[in-house]
Amino acid sequence: MHASRVFTLIATAALTLNTASAWASETVLHVHPGGDDRWSGRLETPNAEGTDGPLASLTGARDAVRRLKAAGQAGPFRIRIAPGEYALREPLVLEPQDGGTADAPVIYEAAGPEKPRFSGGRRITGWTRQADGLWTAPIPEVADGTWYFEQLWVNGKRAVRARSPNKFYYYVQRKMDHYLDSSSGQAVETVNRAFQARPEDIAPLCDLSGRALSDVTLVTYHSWEASRSRVASIDRSQSIVAVTAPIPWGFAYWGPNCRYHLENFRAALDEPGEWFLDRQGTLYYYPRPGEDLASAEVTAPAVSEFVIAAGKPDEGQWVEHVTLRGLSFEYG
Repeated sequence: MHASRVFTLIATAALTLNTASAWASETVLHVHPGGDDRWSGRLETPNAEGTDGPLASLTGARDAVRRLKAAGQAGPFRIRIAPGEYALREPLVLEPQDGGTADAPVIYEAAGPEKPRFSGGRRITGWTRQADGLWTAPIPEVADGTWYFEQLWVNGKRAVRARSPNKFYYYVQRKMDHYLDSSSGQAVETVNRAFQARPEDIAPLCDLSGRALSDVTLVTYHSWEASRSRVASIDRSQSIVAVTAPIPWGFAYWGPNCRYHLENFRAALDEPGEWFLDRQGTLYYYPRPGEDLASAEVTAPAVSEFVIAAGKPDEGQWVEHVTLRGLSFEYG
């Protein structure tokens, strides 16, 4: 036998043995929709006594790995997650202590070909059909200021936040970097944050004030990007719209006919598939043909982030050697 072939066989055997050794030393934890974060996670299914079994959440798995590390276990750690739906009420926060090493990584993965689904959404119920055909649902948490959302799904399909115009755009007439306020007569500096509109395009906004006005979103289309701004004020006499903060390109930076549309005010709710949420805690929805909100699955995001890598770069501490594989995150 050639020496090179002998070397190849020996090297292959050594690599196989080393890989088998590494796999044999890894710690496997299990997560299941019917699990319990008080359990160890070492069992794939609950034991007969109901005293131990899989964990219930990503956060529970992270905490279990922390406990094992504190007890002197070095890893690798593999967290196998059963298929099903998991409700997220807070993001998974990974700190430097939650990372691994090149030889001992931390892996969060689907237990099989079906992706586990982590939902940051919350179901909206209690719908009532109104005389005008709209459906409404009360949301007390919006009324008391503890929850607000800017997206909505009905039967898995994203609904449209009430907008005007329904299709295509309005057009900026000219940018207004400074002007005299019609009410006070004072000079106002509005570099990159105001423009003049056609009176008819912004007429529904002229009767809004306070939070109702500042909740209106202005979506401006630039040559290769779009900006989203909150409306700060309307000068009715001059049809001037000012937003709360300057936008990078300003209005009509690239010339005339800068496009925009307006979102999130009650008067814009005029087409099937649109919705509007007021600060008094009422959610309005204009149903699409065939939709019955009494039986529909309506979901709004309750968390804004799914996974946060909370490293400490100023201290040279990073979240490293962590893998998330085969997982689906929805409604954020």
